Amino acid sequence: MERVTEQLSAYLDELRDAVQKAAEPLSEDLLNRRPPGLTNTPGILLRHLAGAERYWIHRVVGGDPVERDRDAEFAQDVPVRKEEVLAELGRVGERTHQILADLPESALGETVEVVRGGRTETVTKHYAILQTIAHYSYHLGQLRLQAKLLGG
Repeated sequence: MERVTEQLSAYLDELRDAVQKAAEPLSEDLLNRRPPGLTNTPGILLRHLAGAERYWIHRVVGGDPVERDRDAEFAQDVPVRKEEVLAELGRVGERTHQILADLPESALGETVEVVRGGRTETVTKHYAILQTIAHYSYHLGQLRLQAKLLGG
């Protein structure tokens, strides 16, 4: 029987792949274009997903020394390079896969401190993984809608 951590890792891989596939048909111009009435571009969402996964999985679950600049993820004046952001999502995914493959199931219940919205909270590593999955699902829907709105 497959371990819970393997199941969570596989699902996260599926979501990351779906995000990359949703972005693939978009030109770099469209990746950096904001649909009318929306704040973020598809590229900003991709950059943000990579930063969030590094924080929640690499730092919170894996203990990697990750410094996150969340504001930079949303920088409107910094264009997103398609090749770079897709490659970064791939690298982030590889490290996530390694962390979750090495994570014993007994560690899922371990608590860790996270900073969210300017406050510190205590969550389990299991929660951090589920948070990442939910986050990918949320932004995947946004990315698909943006691609349609932009005609990509």
